Amino acid sequence: MMTAREFNDPNPDPAASSGVTALPSPRPCHVLVVSNHWKKADNKTFAAVWVDRQVTALRALGVEVSTFDIGSSHSPGDLWAAWKGLRAEVRRLRPDLVHARYGTITAMLCVWSGCRSLITYAGSDLLPGAGISWVRTWVGILLSNLAALKADALICVSGQLRRALWWRRGAARVIPDGVNLERFIPIDREEARRRLGWPADRRIVVMDAARDPVNKGLAVAEAAMERVRGVFPDAELRVFVGVKPDEMPLHYSAADALLCASRQEGSPNVVKEALACNCPVVATPVGDVEERLEGVVPARVVKRDVESIAAGLIEILRERRRCNGRQAVLGLGIDQVARRVVEVYLGVKESLS
Repeated sequence: MMTAREFNDPNPDPAASSGVTALPSPRPCHVLVVSNHWKKADNKTFAAVWVDRQVTALRALGVEVSTFDIGSSHSPGDLWAAWKGLRAEVRRLRPDLVHARYGTITAMLCVWSGCRSLITYAGSDLLPGAGISWVRTWVGILLSNLAALKADALICVSGQLRRALWWRRGAARVIPDGVNLERFIPIDREEARRRLGWPADRRIVVMDAARDPVNKGLAVAEAAMERVRGVFPDAELRVFVGVKPDEMPLHYSAADALLCASRQEGSPNVVKEALACNCPVVATPVGDVEERLEGVVPARVVKRDVESIAAGLIEILRERRRCNGRQAVLGLGIDQVARRVVEVYLGVKESLS
């Protein structure tokens, strides 16, 4: 078991904190990454933290990365202003390509930015089932697929997402978001619980469901836990609320299991992070979960119903042992994944020659 470490470095070095070794100089390309979270007061919500981590990893490899925030407003006037601003930034910076870190409106603005473009699809941009209106869901999926027709390159974070593309499936690369294996490390469970103030003897299941409880399956999870408590009265479900990203390894290491009860996901990062910390996982077969959990013991892929989830949790909680999940994600280190993204960048850049 690896020992504990501090997670909140006061002045972290980007390359060191990401576990990335830089590529040889000169910089391989200049990329303008487009998202919609940097203007928010708390930009660590939603998928923002994984966008930021990839940007850090790419910069550590030597890629010149600029960023542009299109904002979160969907009003026609604001979208028009965002598109005009993006085109002006492209003319000013003259990047080799624009990288849309999501589909829907973000992707559409990027493919019409006047620059070569790459789209990374992450989940609800191609899959129905998230906790938003039916009309908004399918308009977003339509925009994602229309943008794919014009984009110069496509990345999907799972094979399921690639299969969900209406067109150009063969052109899409499957590249999941990476895990910082320098920070997400196994910690002794007793020590992790001591640091968090958790009771040492209780069976604790953790879950990421606060942001989108309907899609994430909070109701079915709570119902399943009622059945679990019929076997283990001390069993407890703790939903991540207000947990800082760098504190997540403590929570995975302190928990007896992570539950992912989603009805739709791209490539759930919480599953990969939990595995990196050797936290057993019980999950529904969404995104690339089945691939990620192949060969992991103990772990369970279960149907999305109360009985199946409860049965999977009971098996895991009965043993109360760590899994071999870290071995399963060693190929998904943030360094390795960033290098695969750079390969896509260079492919687009070379096509300009």
